[in-house]
Amino acid sequence: MPFSVTSPQLATVTVERLTVRRGNRTVLHELSLSFAEDSITAVVGPSGVGKTTLMGALNGLLRPSDGAISMAGIGRLDEAGTLREARRRTATVFQNHALIDRLSALDNVLLGLADSRHPLSPLPWPRALRERAARALDEVGLLGRATTRIDRLSGGERQRVGIARALVRCPRLLLGDEPFASVDPALARRLAEEFRRLVARGGLTVILVLHQLQMARTLADRIVGLADGRVAFDGPAAAFDAAAENRIFPSHAPLDGQGPVSP
Repeated sequence: MPFSVTSPQLATVTVERLTVRRGNRTVLHELSLSFAEDSITAVVGPSGVGKTTLMGALNGLLRPSDGAISMAGIGRLDEAGTLREARRRTATVFQNHALIDRLSALDNVLLGLADSRHPLSPLPWPRALRERAARALDEVGLLGRATTRIDRLSGGERQRVGIARALVRCPRLLLGDEPFASVDPALARRLAEEFRRLVARGGLTVILVLHQLQMARTLADRIVGLADGRVAFDGPAAAFDAAAENRIFPSHAPLDGQGPVSP
């Protein structure tokens, strides 16, 4: 049985006996979790245990094979209407950036607001939305690159544009699939502080897949460890000790006291 903790905070998202299959393989096995508002949860585990699949189910890109996902104020996300409303309240930072190379950084951030106007509108973006996108770029330190095409940015800069595109939505649920994978440690710490600042404002739930265990310990309020598609640890970040680490990464030895890094 995994170590678990029940938060007294209001749950923004609830996962009930979630199972996801891909072909003949069951990737996630009956996961039951709740994610509280005003908190950051780090999801950790070796490659292939279902971390990205969990993110896909939470943002509606993957349909559960069994079980259900619910969002506060909306209900179960098993119908087109409730799923559409949940997506409106959710933003995702993808590991592979998911940006359009021929567009500028600013225009890519504006795509985070695409559901706020008709998709076929020939009109330019309103000034208020462009200013909102510029502020999001400023928050990740890229305002000076606002007019630069994405294909002329470094990998770390593209990752920061992806984070800005998520922040511009002012989401209630912010998901990140290894959002710091392509940035240097100093910038990763700065972006982590930005996530904490956003949570401190209130009303935001953050769920991040992280491979940097030290980052997970220092940034997150809570850590969920997956092993073989099941929850092997669920508790406060401070409780993710060497014993918990060995349950999640049994074939790895700690590195310089920092813990193993999943591939």
